[in-house]
Amino acid sequence: MLGELTTFEHMGRQIIVYLPKAYHLFTERSFPAVFLQDGDFLFKESIADIERDVEAGITEPVIFIGIDSQRRNDEYTPWEMPALFKDWSFGGKGDEYLDYVYKKLVPHIIRSFRISHEPDKLALGGVSLGGLISLYAMYKTESVFDNFIFISASVWFEDFIHYMETSKLDRECKVYMYVGEQEGIQKTNAQKDMVPNSKRAFDILKEKIDGADQRVMFETDPLGTHNDTFFLQYFPSSIRFLFPAK
Repeated sequence: MLGELTTFEHMGRQIIVYLPKAYHLFTERSFPAVFLQDGDFLFKESIADIERDVEAGITEPVIFIGIDSQRRNDEYTPWEMPALFKDWSFGGKGDEYLDYVYKKLVPHIIRSFRISHEPDKLALGGVSLGGLISLYAMYKTESVFDNFIFISASVWFEDFIHYMETSKLDRECKVYMYVGEQEGIQKTNAQKDMVPNSKRAFDILKEKIDGADQRVMFETDPLGTHNDTFFLQYFPSSIRFLFPAK
């Protein structure tokens, strides 16, 4: 790793920050920042590929902020939903969680590190339920983030496609989406709709985001299943798309 990781506690929650090598080389410079659900999972395991892209002049150096959650089924869901499995219910505390991210964590990170204050240099994203809550966040009126990463987002979630269809999205967002074509195909519950709902979500975003041909990227993998191997393979693509080197 060319950059460095630092970990601290904020309001009882573990936060992991990755600072690129350039952070200490250019001390007057501010950097784009990507806030991610599920801690450092996405960026720590794929950082070699991302750093290689930076060294090759493909992407900008980016700061990553991983946000830990001990109650992801509650915090990463926009409303309540009955359990799919025993003891696996959804608490619908997403608004409370996003209030923490938007109003408490982001200001703290801005005070503590040299990240850009401009929404077009800030991104929010995640995988699975972490992608779902990031997609839900895109519909919030606060213009904190203009860039979003949805990797295998759980858009099978009850009534979520209807929410996307009927809610306003008056933002000039830039979006990266990925889903594996094999996700959910063996399921008999709501998760069976993972792929068709992902494709419908992409169509909705194309309708709602001006200039979507340049601002929304959707990738699939014909062999892709809902597991870490594919999540980590495609995450660097999101950084290439959202933060290309100038």
